[in-house]
Amino acid sequence: MIDPLFPSRDPVLELAQAQWPVGEGSQLLAMLHLHIRHLRQVTIVYGHKVADAVPAAVAARLHQILRKVDHIARIGEDDFLVILPQLRSAGHAELATQRILREFQRPLLVKDRLISVVLVMGIALSCQHGENAEELGRAATTALDQAVMHGVRSMTAVEKPDAPVLLDELRDALVNNELTCEFQPIIETRHRKVVAVEALARWNCPRRGFISPTRFIPVAENDGLATELTRWTLHVGLREYAALRKKQPGLRCHLNLSPRAFSQSGLVEQVHSSLGIWGVPATELVVEVTETAVMDEPEISARVLQGLRDSGIGVAIDDFGTGNATFSYLRFLPATELKIDQSFAINLLQDVRTVQIVRSMVDLAHNLGMTVTLEGIEDTEALNLLRTLGCDYAQGFALGRPKLAADWSK
Repeated sequence: MIDPLFPSRDPVLELAQAQWPVGEGSQLLAMLHLHIRHLRQVTIVYGHKVADAVPAAVAARLHQILRKVDHIARIGEDDFLVILPQLRSAGHAELATQRILREFQRPLLVKDRLISVVLVMGIALSCQHGENAEELGRAATTALDQAVMHGVRSMTAVEKPDAPVLLDELRDALVNNELTCEFQPIIETRHRKVVAVEALARWNCPRRGFISPTRFIPVAENDGLATELTRWTLHVGLREYAALRKKQPGLRCHLNLSPRAFSQSGLVEQVHSSLGIWGVPATELVVEVTETAVMDEPEISARVLQGLRDSGIGVAIDDFGTGNATFSYLRFLPATELKIDQSFAINLLQDVRTVQIVRSMVDLAHNLGMTVTLEGIEDTEALNLLRTLGCDYAQGFALGRPKLAADWSK
């Protein structure tokens, strides 16, 4: 059934709680938080009437895909909660989500126009990810945020998340400067020379040991520490790079900007202030932003990035090729570099189609006056192929692993 547009999630959660599994051997209930990506883009290209009709078309297709016992509730302009009761196993929830993603690979007919709609979803299961419907809803939303952050189409909530505890420890780590910064080399493909480094945050927690950035960065992003993490990245990254550039003059420094950074006021001034404190020329800095991040608020992103570009700072679109942004946005994003996602490096030597895709992205970037880096290069043969494709730079563990500034040779 399709429920009406709810002003809040409460009626949806009440419905889910009414069907909550009870007792040993009860069947599972799954909750999906679905988000329509880049609805604003549809508005820009096709107008408000078409964009306003997209959610109803999405709901109609969901109704065709799902069972009669499933419930679909629109909870916002471009968000839905879907309740899947009476599931026999977690595998059945996975099958349902994969079917949804597969069916939405076909365009929707909206106002006599074929519209490609991209859905991203977070998945949570009763008992595994929550003790009641409210907890399950929060877990599904958190999983959705993680999927958006990592540029994937779906993500399942983590079992028994320790995010509240981890958040407190991360806050203390930022205050006490427990995080460290390592630099990974970026290689120029033609002469195989190190021309730049990427600053990467590392956390060796005294109590938990090494914690992967893929774990603690999303915690910071989603739980209110994005501003502090951005400040730390600029301060420590540029401080350590200032020491490194004395040993390795002529390098550029790549710093990753948080997707949340664009909503912070004064970001451009903050970057300029950090450059001044550590005596780093603006022309030696390249800020990296993910494709999905700049597409969330393209107008704001373009304005902030232009402010950085005006002072000579480079702008790299990171993980390019994994998001769902149209190439048309590259017309007004003031990017100087595309960093093609490492997933394209995996099959580069075995798959002709992958080679052609990479070649096309390289040509596109060059035609727009940008340079290109391919991440994840792990052998000489792949590096040689990149050179023949005209790719400017390469990055990968086999070409150089991240290390502290103090460990770089003088």
